[in-house]
Amino acid sequence: MEKQVYTVSPAILIADDNRGIVRLLGDVLTNAGYRVTAVDSGQKALAVLPNIQPDLILLDVDMPDRSAFETCRTLKQDPHTSDIPVLFVTSRRNQRDIITGFQAGGQDYVNKPYTTAELLARVQTHLALRQAQKKLKASEARYRELAIRDDLTNFFNTRYLYQTLQGQMDMLRHMALSVIFMDIDNFKKVVDTCGHLNGSRTIAELADVVQSVLPDGCYGVSYGGDEFVIVLAGHDHIQGMQVAETIRRAIEQTKFLAARDLAIHITVSCGVATFPDDARTLTELLGCADHALFQSKEKGKNTVTAYSSAK
Repeated sequence: MEKQVYTVSPAILIADDNRGIVRLLGDVLTNAGYRVTAVDSGQKALAVLPNIQPDLILLDVDMPDRSAFETCRTLKQDPHTSDIPVLFVTSRRNQRDIITGFQAGGQDYVNKPYTTAELLARVQTHLALRQAQKKLKASEARYRELAIRDDLTNFFNTRYLYQTLQGQMDMLRHMALSVIFMDIDNFKKVVDTCGHLNGSRTIAELADVVQSVLPDGCYGVSYGGDEFVIVLAGHDHIQGMQVAETIRRAIEQTKFLAARDLAIHITVSCGVATFPDDARTLTELLGCADHALFQSKEKGKNTVTAYSSAK
């Protein structure tokens, strides 16, 4: 198995009431470069877990206050500790105990007496497996994030919008939620003048500007091309208009493509609609904001219009 590299030495928790065994295990593991914590009971093992967050646990099967099997079951039932590998250390060799240990969630057995080489080999194997599992979980989380993000802007994509916005509205019920439909004014002129690549860079820079002024708990959605939706949970009509105006002004005052010695100025038009005053469903709310955006364009662009005034 490929050796896994830890940025910090792995932490190992030993739970054993035999001081001689603890001292022997501790010396072997410490000399191998691991950080070792030892306790003399299963109850104490559970108590110290939040503080040391071990990468591996060595449990003696026979302890006075509670069995290692019971301790292991408790560990595996807690989502915060369920993925920590548990190795039982025991002189027991009957099949029933071995099966019970695996059923409790243990990963392996270390039988007494053991050699240093055997102990370290088992420890290294299970630490490597856990590190690989961590990387796999991180990759899965990253792929899930990529599935709902727009590559260019790092805003959420329309899939995320349509999957979550109605749920947000249902959860809020008696609280307000505003959406801004936003469009870059005369964006074709930017592309025709500066090229498609710089047009994409402009959109990416605009997203950064929007993100810098968005209130906490609010998010942007790349709706397509140069169109965006901004979701403002907990924002009523007045607050939604204020955020939209803040965004419009911030974009108007920004020099885009400055790093490429172009320093162009762009503007945006915005339409604002609010739940539940203007609409009660996702489709209706977006439609109202889109209608308000159209009115902003009709007024001459670079402005913010509320649906309530655009009817």
